[in-house]
Amino acid sequence: DRFRERVPLPNLLSQVKVSMMDPGSSKPRDWIGPILQSADAANGKFVIIPECKRMEPTMGSLRKRYNIPKLVKQFTQAGAPAISINCDGVLFGGTLEDITAAREAASSAAVAMSTEDGVIAPPVLASDLILYPYQLYKLRLAGADAISLVAGSLSNKDLLYLTKIAKSLQLQVVISVSTKVQIQKVMNSLDKGSFAALSVTNRDMETFGFDENGSQAISLLESSELAELKEKHGDDLPVFAEGRVGLINHEGDSSAYIQKLKEAGAFGAFVGSGLAKKKEGMDESILKILVEE
Repeated sequence: DRFRERVPLPNLLSQVKVSMMDPGSSKPRDWIGPILQSADAANGKFVIIPECKRMEPTMGSLRKRYNIPKLVKQFTQAGAPAISINCDGVLFGGTLEDITAAREAASSAAVAMSTEDGVIAPPVLASDLILYPYQLYKLRLAGADAISLVAGSLSNKDLLYLTKIAKSLQLQVVISVSTKVQIQKVMNSLDKGSFAALSVTNRDMETFGFDENGSQAISLLESSELAELKEKHGDDLPVFAEGRVGLINHEGDSSAYIQKLKEAGAFGAFVGSGLAKKKEGMDESILKILVEE
């Protein structure tokens, strides 16, 4: 990590402390709150969280032109309650600057759309393969509101430690799992209230490919392990699905798979490639394309 070489950990910690004490600096916002409010306002509808990413390891580039400010503006205008930004530079072509650009674009778009009811800019989840606290400090300074942790890439001890560090930085945590064993790891390692949401993925974390028929996420949603986790962490814990949502077809219809996710108990889904494949010139209905009203 060249950034790590340029900025020693003590210096980075000092920057974080100054930022946290400075009343003029940006502070992490509630990420899960607007999502819950969006679902409540629409009588518990399936919530789509758009994800911006330059590329997929198995697909290559997703867009001819990857313009973070333009995409975030479109998602904000379309009514996204929150946004995910993939800033992993190794596999997904992301950068730390994408987080900052997304936060600024969301705020600008929200201000332009402001009404007498107030301005709400979609908060930003930083999606990255986080393995050590140094990354959390960088993301905090970049303007992230929440971060994702991949359970399969962390030991029980590291999962607990990184979750505690994130909390100290006022960053909400979303845990991503791809197996039932990982669900048990989360249940055994973390206390109730220590993370904001869980995400079950169709991705194979060894090959970074996908279960193309989407059965992996369905199986996790319907598992006894998830039921047990929700007994400990609360039945109201939001559980999202991710991985090819919007591209997986059942009987030739992508919305049929979303219906299966809903029936299996998913609260919503992260959608990246599924939105990237839609026509450009997005309008306010784009986030509703995948979900029947």
